[in-house]
Amino acid sequence: MCFMGGKKADRVLSRGVVGSPAVCLIFVSLVGAAFAGPLGFTDEAASRGVLYPIGSESLHGWGAGFALSDLDNDGDVDIVVVGAFNGLVGVYENDGTGHFTNRSLSTGMGLLSRPSGVSTVDYDNDGDLDVYIGAYQVGTNKLYRNDGGFAFTDVTAAAGIEMTCPGMAAAWGDYNQDGHIDLYYAVRTLTGDDPTPNQLFRNNGDGTFTDVATALNVDCEDFPSLVPAFFDYDRDGDDDIYVGTDRGSQLAWTNRMYRNDGGVFTETSVPTNTLLHMDCMAIAVGDVNFDGYFDMYLTNTNDDGNFLMMYDPNTGAFVDQTAAAGVPGIRVEWGALFADFDNDTHLDIYACNANGNNQLYRGADMLSWPMVDEASSAGVLVPTASYCVAVADIDGDFDLDMLVSRENGALQMFMNNSADAASNHAIRFNVVGKGTNVYGLGTIVSVTAGGKTQMRESRAGVNYKVADERVMHFGLGSATEADSMLVEFNDGTSRSYTNAPAGETWTLFPMSMMGDSNADGQVNGLDIGAAVQNYTGQGGQIVPGQEIFDLDGDFDIDAADLRLLLRLSAQRPGLNYGSRKSAN
Repeated sequence: MCFMGGKKADRVLSRGVVGSPAVCLIFVSLVGAAFAGPLGFTDEAASRGVLYPIGSESLHGWGAGFALSDLDNDGDVDIVVVGAFNGLVGVYENDGTGHFTNRSLSTGMGLLSRPSGVSTVDYDNDGDLDVYIGAYQVGTNKLYRNDGGFAFTDVTAAAGIEMTCPGMAAAWGDYNQDGHIDLYYAVRTLTGDDPTPNQLFRNNGDGTFTDVATALNVDCEDFPSLVPAFFDYDRDGDDDIYVGTDRGSQLAWTNRMYRNDGGVFTETSVPTNTLLHMDCMAIAVGDVNFDGYFDMYLTNTNDDGNFLMMYDPNTGAFVDQTAAAGVPGIRVEWGALFADFDNDTHLDIYACNANGNNQLYRGADMLSWPMVDEASSAGVLVPTASYCVAVADIDGDFDLDMLVSRENGALQMFMNNSADAASNHAIRFNVVGKGTNVYGLGTIVSVTAGGKTQMRESRAGVNYKVADERVMHFGLGSATEADSMLVEFNDGTSRSYTNAPAGETWTLFPMSMMGDSNADGQVNGLDIGAAVQNYTGQGGQIVPGQEIFDLDGDFDIDAADLRLLLRLSAQRPGLNYGSRKSAN
């Protein structure tokens, strides 16, 4: 692989890489539609009922986290946010149209000292999302069990994960694929001489956790970590771990990549070219060039700027394409994400800045690079210091909106008014996992439409101190359906689909759950009768709620599906795989 000279001679990875011939073959791109108009957003937090003041960064350790998550399983995203001067955890219920009711005083979460990152996960596999809030130096991290009705119980001590340390961001994933979701917690080790290393809390399946980070050699020793990410970089079916490290520009520390091989980790930072000396603040993960492998956008708070690291499957290494893409950012960058804000299939990049304007780089075909920063014209410049950003379709109109937290200012809710987002098409998916991992974390969905294949992975704890919505969102451009889809479930099985209509949110079940409409663990006469009542005939399109009977994945319920259902009925499966109302 050919690397050009970097800013520091002793950097492990140089900037401005053009790439090898193999990489160039991967980067052959498909020409996208021309822009129909600029991106556009308006801050509507106050008018939609969200009035939450964020305090000084010193209250929360560089960034007040929040989550866009469906806490009450009604199909829309609610909000959990921290960072107020008085320590109140803000909780806001969505009415389904993107307007909110304040539930903060009745949740049972109380007041927190110096809260940091926020993530949501179904740690106890009961079908609803629980809330995890980190703590920076003062107080302890908190795990709140969701008891329904926006009521929560503090189970931190009982779970065995109570810590007082300079905690930063968290990520959740089933690293050992036992169906129970595990927690990786990044600690800014050595802050205030605190020696606490990063923690990998293995979920024991009984409501308790055990730290196995040191035993599995993924604790990053004394490195001051800020942000972790679970994602399957080598696409071998299990989630790997990448950790972003602060103060790497001082050359004492680096980012770290840990490859997962069936629950056993090997550090692959050098062979993957991810041993970066940088002050890493955020890890955004997405497939930028439609090649079926995940790329990373890493923000930085030193003069070297951000990194767009694109994976080359021919070499098993990441290549720095920051200069080619034109996305270096400016100094003191924090939270960042990939999202298709205009539904044109290309991933856009949004990045927060603590010492200047934020950026919104408009995604484009690689032949049209460099990308263009449209933050100013789009209305999302945020000239005051900001640290965290997350995305969701807040108002249910099939485009992605944003929450942004800024220092000493109100939480901002940027609603997407982009003309392209409205004229282009999109499709969305809830993923149901087999057995205990009911939200299907680690499931990868690939959608082919208009000659391109896009890919998303179901994750919990992304970017920097935030949780995006669980629903997978795919912009399709002018395509009115997904021609084909491949769903690689967290249990190692997969399903193929064809002709998925756009403009809907579909639920994707593993084959082991298909046909079991009442979730009693069997396929019997009751299920067959329900399937007959939902019969559409060949070519008759199903509607959301009927997916459980579409056994051959062609989005109708016809004779072929009924034959498969009868075959399942004869097999009489005996396991009860449970149910879930929503996967937001």
